[in-house]
Amino acid sequence: MTAVRYLRYLYQAHLSSPRHEREIYHTIRQAAPMTRIVQVGVGDGELAQKVIQFTQQYAGDTQVEYTGIDMFEAREQQDGMPLKQAHKCLVATGAKIKLTPGTASMAIPRLANGLPNTQLLLIAADQDAHDINAAFSWLPRMLTEESVIFWERLGNDGLHLEKLSLSDLSAPAPARKAA
Repeated sequence: MTAVRYLRYLYQAHLSSPRHEREIYHTIRQAAPMTRIVQVGVGDGELAQKVIQFTQQYAGDTQVEYTGIDMFEAREQQDGMPLKQAHKCLVATGAKIKLTPGTASMAIPRLANGLPNTQLLLIAADQDAHDINAAFSWLPRMLTEESVIFWERLGNDGLHLEKLSLSDLSAPAPARKAA
């Protein structure tokens, strides 16, 4: 069984698409076992399913806990899944699923104390940066120094992942010059 798991890892970390998500799988394997995942911006749920299933390969007997924060039916672009459909889809993975409707600044303050020792935080590119930044002050309640944050960003060359840690978020902002 370990040969199959290794082949799955090679595929996910080196050949899967979209290409920018490959680092997530590499990190999950390196930091295994990762069992507490929070995702802001579930979208169509495809990444959530892949990450949960990949994480379960390295979790042993521990159940993977996944929390998804999204606007679901209230998304402006209507490009995501309805809450019921997302729940049904993700529960089928066998993980413990908790889905919360809302934006990061609405949901994280309510959930932060109940999500200690979150090991992986995924932030989708379609999330408003100001809204995410408004929730940053609550993240130390959820994350540890070993936690990994992947923030998907849209750049000139397409989507890419910015890998952050808790210390990156708590670093003082550069001083602004007076106008």
